[in-house]
Amino acid sequence: DCGLGVTRALTDAGLSLKTLDLVFITHLHSDHVLELGPLIHTAWTAGLATPVTIFGPPGTGHYWQRFCQAMDFDIEIRIVDEGRPDIRDLVSVEEFGEGLVVEEGGLKVTALRVDHPPVTDCFALRIEHGGRSIVFSADTAFFPPLADFAKGA
Repeated sequence: DCGLGVTRALTDAGLSLKTLDLVFITHLHSDHVLELGPLIHTAWTAGLATPVTIFGPPGTGHYWQRFCQAMDFDIEIRIVDEGRPDIRDLVSVEEFGEGLVVEEGGLKVTALRVDHPPVTDCFALRIEHGGRSIVFSADTAFFPPLADFAKGA
């Protein structure tokens, strides 16, 4: 998720933003998505030149398109003035529902729809890689299926 402060937290943790390649969004409440555009834009200005895939619920693609429209002037100037690749060509958005989100290169991510009314597209994510797993849940009310989804993580 990309709530306010995510860019700073990643850099404080020693991660190089220009190596960003995957982003996962659980739902579109502002405290989970407000810094998505700025994170990727900041990574781009830091030298990101390789593809990034954003995985998110329905509406994530619309968010990204609108962010790029809002930043159109800045994007165009940086392409011409600084020779950067077009950020709009680097980023792809894959919208998901419940079930398998992605499976590639030893990484498997699955989603479980959780109870966060009135938001209907809100998910917990199970991330598996190298024989290990972690489960990250978005906001949810008491939701017993989450325990089964997280079993063994």
